Amino acid sequence: MFPEGPVHFQYNADIKNPAISISSFRSANAGTVSVPASVFANGIDGVVLAKAFKTDVSTTQKIKAGLAAKA
Repeated sequence: MFPEGPVHFQYNADIKNPAISISSFRSANAGTVSVPASVFANGIDGVVLAKAFKTDVSTTQKIKAGLAAKA
């Protein structure tokens, strides 16, 4: 069970046995959110992002530039 709202993921470390996942939503119109676009293409300052992701500002600028054309 995954709580509503937080970002979550699954990873199957056993390459010999594929994992099966069944998910359901409480609404027919549950919607999805693109995390990269939500984080990097929304006007958050590059310095803040660099600190949050423990990287440098030039890296966050490259990510922003890559997402700008897709957002």
